[in-house]
Amino acid sequence: MNLADLAHVRDQDLAGEASAPEARDLMHAIMSEEREPVIVARPRRRVRRGLALGLATVAAAAAVAVGAGMVGGPVTSYANAAVSIEKTGGYFSVNITDPTADRRRFEEAFRAVGLNVTVKVVPVAPSEVGTLIGPVVPDGFKWHGSIGTQGITPCSSAFCAKVWMPADFPGRVVFGVGRPARPGEPYVENGPVDPEGEEALSGYTSHGKTVAEVRAELGRRGLKAGYRLLWKQRNEDDGSLSWFDEAVPGSRIKDDWIVASTRFHSSDSVDLYVTPGADAGPAPTPHPQPQWYDLPD
Repeated sequence: MNLADLAHVRDQDLAGEASAPEARDLMHAIMSEEREPVIVARPRRRVRRGLALGLATVAAAAAVAVGAGMVGGPVTSYANAAVSIEKTGGYFSVNITDPTADRRRFEEAFRAVGLNVTVKVVPVAPSEVGTLIGPVVPDGFKWHGSIGTQGITPCSSAFCAKVWMPADFPGRVVFGVGRPARPGEPYVENGPVDPEGEEALSGYTSHGKTVAEVRAELGRRGLKAGYRLLWKQRNEDDGSLSWFDEAVPGSRIKDDWIVASTRFHSSDSVDLYVTPGADAGPAPTPHPQPQWYDLPD
């Protein structure tokens, strides 16, 4: 049917208000015309396969990371604001960045790599600030392997060292971290003195001189003197000789006794390690003295 051949009609004709034959023919034509169904297309969401796989991979990786963190086992490296520790083979590399930090920051790092370590921040001489003192095993080292420390140079931190010890050692280990001592505060001793000569005074040799001579040199430098007698003892098992020292008052020391070594006791005093003279009397029975690692925090 060609709609162009139909007569023009008015709105009222289309609405059925007119009954003219032309209007009825037009309405019949419109109502009987076949119409194509109208399909409204909905937009489709298309996800690229690569992106979908990528998101799945990220999710899986995140799950693995969370899972590893939840296991709670020792790690091979750990760092915080005070110290960084990295396990390499049979030793641990330790870099101290803040010697004045709370001791718990150091313990946190050692324990993260699986070591049962107690750390004490202790007063030391200026040259020892930031150094790692120890390791000390209060109950004795009875395990396979060995334990010790070796400094590393050059070092970009306050102190760098290699600490070797069995990673599976179950005993308690104590380290000290040297902090600046306050004026007059006693320094922590890092090991026994060398009885064959250890010198505290720059440019001056005390070994072999009399107590009177060394004391006079201390006076010229504005330093006070402390005294320790160096006693020999023989090991009953193998007959070897060892040394122990006894802190004594100045009244126990004679001017003509010989000084073996000197070591700074604090910022304003030096300990004289003296070989007892013939009239010093018998050596006392050695007994353990409280050490820095025994003292309460």
